Amino acid sequence: MTRRAAGDQPDQAYFDVMARNSDRHWWYRARWELVAELLADHVPPGGTAIDVGCGTGEVLALLADAGARRVVGSDLSTDALGHAASRAGARARGGALVVSRAEQLPFPTAGVDVLVSLEVIEHLDSDLTALREYRRVLRPGGTMLVTVPAYESLWGDHDDWAGHRRRYGAGQLARAVRRCGFEVDRTSYYFSFLVVPAFLVRRTPLRRLVSSTDEEASSSALSDRVLSTAARLERAALRRMDRLPFGLSILALARAV
Repeated sequence: MTRRAAGDQPDQAYFDVMARNSDRHWWYRARWELVAELLADHVPPGGTAIDVGCGTGEVLALLADAGARRVVGSDLSTDALGHAASRAGARARGGALVVSRAEQLPFPTAGVDVLVSLEVIEHLDSDLTALREYRRVLRPGGTMLVTVPAYESLWGDHDDWAGHRRRYGAGQLARAVRRCGFEVDRTSYYFSFLVVPAFLVRRTPLRRLVSSTDEEASSSALSDRVLSTAARLERAALRRMDRLPFGLSILALARAV
């Protein structure tokens, strides 16, 4: 894939914003709820699950709730892991945290049942290198869930701030996943209701009034209720339709072969 020039990797301020908002902001809540639905029946009881690029650690408890006995979060950022370690019960529930690059994981070959990597591979110089490493650590038949931002045409200040290298199309992501030793069970766009607002903020004069670096971090009580409802309705649609044709983000659920 062609690398899109971007800024450095996320800094402490980026993860501070994530930690402040991850439990209260509709965007994060909606993502965790979607991940929980997608992984239902994919986490074997007593299995091992890892979250690569775990950020501030919210998914670790989700994986434990889904039935994993051993849960590990890895991230290159010690700032992110510091927030993850401070989350209540992160370690008490059998979780572990390690400093690691996604492209070189400190886990044995074929020792993992489920691997989650949310909004990670778009940060990397080589997404394929990371996906091959994900395949290495997964046992045959193990489940991988990855998510990425959609549409290169919607590149904005937030992408530079977050240190993105690229945005994706659904077909582009599916081809990369298959190329690295996976069978794709499902791809879909999501956050479909954000496409028009994102276009207006990033591609019209409105961008002078709204900083796209604040899109996920700012919310009012009213917008939180409205957007939480929209996300809930979208998840219901995904249960019926399996795939949405557009959205601001993309998911791929795949099996190691």
